[in-house]
Amino acid sequence: MGFEVGRKRGSIWEDAKFLHKTILEFPFQTTGNEEKVFERGFATTLMATKNSYNSQVITQIDKENPVKSIYCFGKNHRPDMTLGEDGIAIEMKFITYSGLKSAIGQGHLYRLSYKFVFLVLIVSEKRKQLYEEIENGQEKPLEDVLNYLAEDMNIFSYIVPAFRIRKPAIRKVVSFFPESI
Repeated sequence: MGFEVGRKRGSIWEDAKFLHKTILEFPFQTTGNEEKVFERGFATTLMATKNSYNSQVITQIDKENPVKSIYCFGKNHRPDMTLGEDGIAIEMKFITYSGLKSAIGQGHLYRLSYKFVFLVLIVSEKRKQLYEEIENGQEKPLEDVLNYLAEDMNIFSYIVPAFRIRKPAIRKVVSFFPESI
């Protein structure tokens, strides 16, 4: 079994571009400090804007339309939210100490059944230094991995702080989404 073909054109790609804008505008810094709180908050935003998408918004909040799972390694794996049955998988990870490697692995699994995967990596205040190092370009190997995932695998990552940014020169979202398309 290979990865789903994800072309950067058409209605699913239009959904991807709108989702990108939604992630950039979402107030992660004011949402909470637990992964489930971020998931619920973002799922609520997706459901409130569902008419803006070409595909059906499916979240784990809506028990009538469950998120499709992927069977691999003897287990079912399910993204937090999706746009359509096989269009876009959305996974949110709250990064306290670990979780980054796990999120990247999950992204690969979800690509088996979804055309695009969006990983939203929410950095806790305890990991503030990591966020600043990414922003300052000190995490080049990580950036290289996330760029590769975006360019070659259709796995788009967003690194967002779960804390207020006090310095005006620091971005509130580090995005690995192809802006030029």
